Amino acid sequence: MYFSAKGEYGIMAVLDLALANGEVPVQAKAIAQRQGIPLRFLEQILSALRHAGLVESVRGAHGGYRLSKPAEDIRVGDVIQAVDGPIAMNTRAQPRHGNGNGHRAGHGSIVQGVWKEVKDKVLETLNRTTLADLCRRARDLEEKRVLMYHI
Repeated sequence: MYFSAKGEYGIMAVLDLALANGEVPVQAKAIAQRQGIPLRFLEQILSALRHAGLVESVRGAHGGYRLSKPAEDIRVGDVIQAVDGPIAMNTRAQPRHGNGNGHRAGHGSIVQGVWKEVKDKVLETLNRTTLADLCRRARDLEEKRVLMYHI
């Protein structure tokens, strides 16, 4: 299983928007600077997220982007699929049909079964984890940083 930089950047971008609480639109340039994402690449990602209905754009001098629905309703899997398409499992082990004498050639089908279990667990996690969950993690991490700074 492979996750692209585009998918990771997509998650970072929507998390940035979620942490902004949707009060005012966030400019792509600000997200790019905070998250270290090349601006042109981020604009492509935001366009895909907009087309998927996960973010909306606001025009004007004080325009930018914001989430189109509550963070509780956006799952990490939704973001990855919006920017990368369906999540696929890339494995080398392919099931084999046999060698002609009634014996299965290799153990590809057994290995393939393990990879399917792995993919199912990953998909379960991606589709269970919401942006709200990531926001809580980000806030907890920030609290720990503040506490460590003051100690």
